[in-house]
Amino acid sequence: MNNSQHVRALNDITGKQALVVGGGRGIGAAVVEALAELGADVVVVDTNRLPSAFNQYESTRVGGFVDAQKLTARLTEAGLSVRAVETDATDEAAVRRLYADLMRDVGRLDVVVNAFGVTHVSPVEQMELAEFQQVISGNLDGVFLSSKYALPLLRAAGGGAIVNFSSVSGRAGFGKVAHYCAAKFGVIGFTASLALEVAKDHIRVNAVCPGIIRTNMWRYLLSEFTRPGETEDECWERMRQMVPQRQTQTPQDIAQAVVFLACATKITGQAISVDGGMTAP
Repeated sequence: MNNSQHVRALNDITGKQALVVGGGRGIGAAVVEALAELGADVVVVDTNRLPSAFNQYESTRVGGFVDAQKLTARLTEAGLSVRAVETDATDEAAVRRLYADLMRDVGRLDVVVNAFGVTHVSPVEQMELAEFQQVISGNLDGVFLSSKYALPLLRAAGGGAIVNFSSVSGRAGFGKVAHYCAAKFGVIGFTASLALEVAKDHIRVNAVCPGIIRTNMWRYLLSEFTRPGETEDECWERMRQMVPQRQTQTPQDIAQAVVFLACATKITGQAISVDGGMTAP
């Protein structure tokens, strides 16, 4: 086998069963598309309603499952194997049911991607305990629940991969988002600990840390961090200057890293930043 054949073999996920939680839009949708295009059978999980209103959505009604259905229709029409399931990742009963149904219908699972995150902007002194707890719960509970109930299916398949979404805010602190940073640092700690627990079962657990991407979350952050007299585009340019490569990232950049971590059989317990060098040591 030559080098190019070896590389293709390493990234071959044809016929693998993948599940992307939070895959209806943004980065998650790019991950779904990348996995499906490489031949995986993908279940897209999202919700139309959150338990709490986070600032990037401004409402508990978020329409994530509606977007997941639209994505599924588009990819299915293109001949790819994708289906959508509505589940709130922070609802334990719903997550337990999601994985029980998958075990009944498919009997195995090879790749789990926990591709979700919620945020809110507030200085610590002005932050309410409920706001702090909502952001911690919104970013960590789903990672815990999805990972917990995925493990028996991954083990039944002889091993597999979990890829959790952290953030550059899980590698460095940023003002006015202390609760978000705490949660995303927590994702990395959880990922490293779980990786040690299940390594003997050939289950790999890694995290990806996206940088600056103009998703729904970043549009909200721009509205909060734009300075007086500055347009949002000018604020975005100022943010871009924070990146050593002077280029912001795209959902497809993150999807590429997720596919790599899903396929890299000797990598576990790691957090990979895709941020143009923002969090370089």
